[in-house]
Amino acid sequence: MDILIARHAESEGNAAGRMQGRQDLPLSELGRRQARALGAWLSSLGARWDATYASPLARAWETAQIVSPLVPAPDPVAEPLLQEIAAGSLEGLNRDEMNERHPTFLGRGITGLGDFAEYGGESYDEVQVRVRQFVALLETRHRPRGERVLVVAHGGFNFQLVKQLICEPVPRVCILKMGNCSSTLVRMRERRGRYIGEIVWHVPVELMGERSVEGNAALFR
Repeated sequence: MDILIARHAESEGNAAGRMQGRQDLPLSELGRRQARALGAWLSSLGARWDATYASPLARAWETAQIVSPLVPAPDPVAEPLLQEIAAGSLEGLNRDEMNERHPTFLGRGITGLGDFAEYGGESYDEVQVRVRQFVALLETRHRPRGERVLVVAHGGFNFQLVKQLICEPVPRVCILKMGNCSSTLVRMRERRGRYIGEIVWHVPVELMGERSVEGNAALFR
């Protein structure tokens, strides 16, 4: 089973440098161009896709709606498990506002990232449960036939998904930049009694022919 994991294109929240979490904001004009570039690039590879899953949040859903007919790929199916990590009272804030209202967040060590329970959002453990549920869904529906699946979701969730697929045990800290429209192909195979993935490629939108705005991905939501 091959799983292509794509982050949504630039949203209006990304362009404004704000933590989005579950905030439901549309793509920016640059984001729509990025999504078209991703679709055209995937089409140029000539690969087939047997299923498409997307987060129902507007920025991911719109990205999937733009990409799918260009690939081509099946129409996306909205999957609530793919929603971005809920960030609680951090949502909607830019870096300066976070520093004023929640200075402990920006001062956290690296092992504290990915847990938003302190701010009324999801805990790290809750996110891991959700990721495992989605992996189980893919394995049940698509592993028996070795199908190829396109997943369009969010920086925070995608990062945790990739870790779950390729690492045993799953580390808390792993550095993999998830820029807007970055695309990660994970190939799942049996390896010495363990069904585990390998990253075949991890490609940023710049290599697909569209620009990215540095700095807006700092909050990766």
